[in-house]
Amino acid sequence: MRPKIMVLAGILMFAGLLVSVMAAAALPSILPCDNGDGILTEKEVSDTVCDYMLDDSSYSLDDVGDASYMLTFWNGKAKTVTDAHERKVTLYRPIERIITTNPDNSRMIIALGDLDKIVATDECTRSGCILPRDENDEKIAENAWEALQIYDGGQLDDFPETNTRKEIDYETMAILKPDVIFDATWYNRGDLIEEKVGCPCVVAGAGFTFTESYEHIQLMGNVLDEQKRADELENYVRSKVDMIESVTSQIDDSEKPIVYFAPRGAKKGFYDAVEGRDFTRTEAVYEPLDIAGGINVAKDCTGENINVPAEQIVAWEPEYIFVAWSSTSSLGEPNGVDFVMETAELSEIPAVRNNDVYACIYPYCRGRPLDRSLLNMMYMAKCLHPEEFSALDLEAEGNEVYRQILGIDGVYTELAEYQPFLKEVN
Repeated sequence: MRPKIMVLAGILMFAGLLVSVMAAAALPSILPCDNGDGILTEKEVSDTVCDYMLDDSSYSLDDVGDASYMLTFWNGKAKTVTDAHERKVTLYRPIERIITTNPDNSRMIIALGDLDKIVATDECTRSGCILPRDENDEKIAENAWEALQIYDGGQLDDFPETNTRKEIDYETMAILKPDVIFDATWYNRGDLIEEKVGCPCVVAGAGFTFTESYEHIQLMGNVLDEQKRADELENYVRSKVDMIESVTSQIDDSEKPIVYFAPRGAKKGFYDAVEGRDFTRTEAVYEPLDIAGGINVAKDCTGENINVPAEQIVAWEPEYIFVAWSSTSSLGEPNGVDFVMETAELSEIPAVRNNDVYACIYPYCRGRPLDRSLLNMMYMAKCLHPEEFSALDLEAEGNEVYRQILGIDGVYTELAEYQPFLKEVN
């Protein structure tokens, strides 16, 4: 009989789990402690508080606390936001439990001061997209990893993983009962997530323009009720953009160098057949380069993630080339700059002849990290216009970028030990 009992117990356990997941799949549609008219009043909340104190209430302490918060900060009404896909998303509770599906949204939550509200996330937030790892998957800037403490005292890689690039675990998401899920802009699954998990899903993210970054900051700040911090962060980013643009905007376009940007590096040479990228992959829009005072040779191309033949790069005759750093090792292995400088087909390009081929920070990481955009903007400005930016202390500015976004000191200094090109222009 024991095996049958064990099987029956397993069936009952699974059934209970299934019921809980199915129950979670209903989107919230009412306010806590409301009489059904969709507006919380001071009397409703005070009566509920009294009933709760007298142990004569069907509402929980969370219900009472949420209702009091919403009366104070939301004027007693549900909050509706418009996300990056122009979807109207209504929140019926203040946000205490968050799931993110990509690093850009995780990073923004950290920047706004709400890391302790994240209960699960994606594989890349857990690995090396917020804080770096080397090619052996060892943590770089270990002090920073230790400083970013999650809700239970662990580190970022201790979060439960609820999605990868290709798969998403709706069941685990539902079991964790999030108040909101932040999804990436390149997916089109916001409604599906709401249906499967039973909580609001806000699509948010940014591209390679700072206007998109400002919109991302403000949307996240609105959802999380962190408007003051969002304004501070936006003002900081604007101040750094203005610091560079106030100089380069005075340079006539005819005096700005022509630049080829290889954001995917050159680790596989001209082209990686598996990933469909490497040196011949470029971007038509990379605003950090524009603000830094360079003319992007691909600016008139259409679309994103543009593949161009090597012959076209030669024909463009770029005066400078930036190749995203393809290694996090400081041991001197060959990198993208070596490939460009040593490849015969590229030897007549002005940038190669004049030794103006530079590494730069890899601008992606399952998204478009704001910290990397700011750092590349300042780094490229120093490379392209060294006299105009001779006083710019890249190490000090870089550490401030991470202090603003991650709340940690010294990250850039540690990162530069593994990306030594950063020291060469300081």
